[in-house]
Amino acid sequence: MKISKTANIIWIVLLWIILILCLFFWLKWNKKSGWNFAIIPHFMLDSEKVDKFYNFLKNEYYHGWEPGKIILISPNHFHSHTKEILTICESAYVSYNSNTRELSSELSEFWMKCDKNGEVFEVWWNSLKTNEHWIWEHFQWINKYFPDSEVLPIISPCFQLSAVENLLTNLKGLNWNILVIASVDFAHYQNEQQTLQHDQKSIETLKSMTLNQSEFIDWIDADCPVCLYLLQTLASKNWKKAEFRYRDSSSTILNQDMWAENTSRIFMWYN
Repeated sequence: MKISKTANIIWIVLLWIILILCLFFWLKWNKKSGWNFAIIPHFMLDSEKVDKFYNFLKNEYYHGWEPGKIILISPNHFHSHTKEILTICESAYVSYNSNTRELSSELSEFWMKCDKNGEVFEVWWNSLKTNEHWIWEHFQWINKYFPDSEVLPIISPCFQLSAVENLLTNLKGLNWNILVIASVDFAHYQNEQQTLQHDQKSIETLKSMTLNQSEFIDWIDADCPVCLYLLQTLASKNWKKAEFRYRDSSSTILNQDMWAENTSRIFMWYN
């Protein structure tokens, strides 16, 4: 009788352990398998802070795992008023200066022909290169923290919201386990007091998750409101809300008001 009671206790303890382990792995898988979102600047003054934020995302979202796909959205610096969404050319590699990143063909349905991209993507001696600096600025961190993730660079018009609807429809059809990064710098060319005020307004706008397209453009002071709208729309459809991580600027980093040379950075993630 005593042995039977002890055996029952052991079985109950084992069952609890199994349930706890199942819950742990379910939570871990559920965390890594959904859509996740982040806003990270491509202005790399004080790149250590960028590195720390990528490390934070790795630990917060993936706990040592990696997203299956990374969608990297940033402004078209060459044609800021274009209405066209651009993605990578028909190539498995892209280089910036002497650095190269391999891209997965599983995302090739989003690739475009190079002749549509002008000076953004060019083919030189059968090798694809880009003049868009933001791509490699993020590839160095993606290569470090998410080396096995498939990457889709998306070059977005800065202010033409009419361009995004078809892309949104296609992106929603992708499977889960995706990290979407909006590579965006915020207020430019103002003294630090004005910059901080504009950034506070942008942060609250992003946290509110309620504005329509035209209001979004009016209330966000950034180099690519459309990039943020793309990310915000996908985040909202996946029940994720913006969380502020930290903010700085040229002025705060250099400890002097840079006035017309000031650029601000906001780091946010979605929970």
